Amino acid sequence: MLFSVLIYASEDFIDALTPDEHQELLKKHGTFHEQTKTNKNFAAAAKLMSTGTAVTISRESDEFLVTDGPFAETKEQFMGFYLLDCPSLEEAIDAVKILPLDHGRIEVRPIEYFEGADFKNAERLVIDAS
Repeated sequence: MLFSVLIYASEDFIDALTPDEHQELLKKHGTFHEQTKTNKNFAAAAKLMSTGTAVTISRESDEFLVTDGPFAETKEQFMGFYLLDCPSLEEAIDAVKILPLDHGRIEVRPIEYFEGADFKNAERLVIDAS
């Protein structure tokens, strides 16, 4: 079963990290990455760019509205995600426990397929847009 691992943190916190602290944070994600690849749970990962690069699209009647930034005003922002292929929610939760949780939250949520999706047989994907 596929699970999304959604990472929320404060951009201000991340931006305030020293280069060494940022490398340490990335090292923890690297450990998670390698463990899930070794366990064959890894499906995909993406790091999102800052909320300053985002736009939100909504609709009022027949008009589409495009506004700068994320939809919700929150203290934490959606930073990125992993997709894990685990037999159960419990195993997905256990896998996530090695991710750094001292600066935000992580949400684990099952994923449903849309008609025609063939993720199980598709090639696994890592995107690095940096």
